[in-house]
Amino acid sequence: SAFAAELMNEPMTIRRKEAFNTWRACAEAINEVIPDMSVSICDIGEGPVIPSWIVDLVGADVLIDGDTIDWIKASNNVFYAWHYYSYPSTPQIAVENALAIQKDWNVPSFNTEFGPCEAWNESVAANISVTYWHYSSYCTTGPSFGNRPVPDETFGGCLLGWAGADSSKTC
Repeated sequence: SAFAAELMNEPMTIRRKEAFNTWRACAEAINEVIPDMSVSICDIGEGPVIPSWIVDLVGADVLIDGDTIDWIKASNNVFYAWHYYSYPSTPQIAVENALAIQKDWNVPSFNTEFGPCEAWNESVAANISVTYWHYSSYCTTGPSFGNRPVPDETFGGCLLGWAGADSSKTC
């Protein structure tokens, strides 16, 4: 059964205020139907983009409506979802940034997508939940699989990572 909804994967926008207002509206609508379902909020792009020192200095509320921040801080169902591939420069810095937001907003954080095991290990060491993303392993289409004839000898669309993930990976 579903326990949470991650609303948007890697949103590319500079409109942080509108993005958070949208996630709030979605979460409120979801929680009207399923009151205890957890719902994600995330930052623009892939990862925890606000440096921890900025969060410590002025808070993580940059370009977000005050009432939305109040809603985040009062929520029992919101979590901060983030990814790590190469930004910021190390998984340790990404974890520090996520922990700063987690503390400032009083929400758990969840590393829902990453590549290197260092991101897994740094997250777990900081008591942050992780999931290993390997969506693109569920396909046999494209050059990673020898350019098999479509559609007779292929499965799936190999969206995004084009088999760059490894479903047998352990850290």
